[in-house]
Amino acid sequence: MSSTKPTVWVSRIMMDSTLIKPFAADIVETDKDNAIEALRLNQLGFPLPSDRFPKEQYFTQRSKKAAKQPDIFSAGGFWCVSAAVADVMRQFDLGEGGLYPTKLFQFDRETPVEGTYFCLNFGVRQQHFIPDQSPGATVPFKAPPNSWKPQFVVNDYDIAVRAEALDGPDMWIDPYLWNAVFMSDPLVQALKAAKLTRRFNLRKCLIV
Repeated sequence: MSSTKPTVWVSRIMMDSTLIKPFAADIVETDKDNAIEALRLNQLGFPLPSDRFPKEQYFTQRSKKAAKQPDIFSAGGFWCVSAAVADVMRQFDLGEGGLYPTKLFQFDRETPVEGTYFCLNFGVRQQHFIPDQSPGATVPFKAPPNSWKPQFVVNDYDIAVRAEALDGPDMWIDPYLWNAVFMSDPLVQALKAAKLTRRFNLRKCLIV
């Protein structure tokens, strides 16, 4: 069930280095500049078509075997989710974002990594973040105007958003707050019910 108080959540997945997994994407090998631009645009919340995301990704460590991956992770910079997370997300409004199938392989490029995965295009930009009421945000070094990022430690209600954030798509990027993903309460509650939120590093936002 959804929380009794209107709630928006912020996820700090983009600041969790343990979610970065050593994979090389096929599109990086065929067109590196285009792939790097796709990474940048996705991080900023721009909608992108499926051909801007890898169809195949290859584990880069010869001496190790890639295990089944977490429910959300970054494969060489491309954000990916498990099939279980994708099944939940498809029930919600992702705006112009999307989920695109991707196959993960071991170093030999033939043996599949256990699990089914999808690249996640965030695909929605909305400016609801309120910096002067957000003790959990700080200004990055040499940042351009209107730029903040989450602190290393963020507690519930340390990030403030306007009440308008309660309406519209269920997941978005705020152009003023770097390295953060915002999610609606219904989406988070559905992920919680499926026991899929452990790696999302979620905190409740202050609604103003």
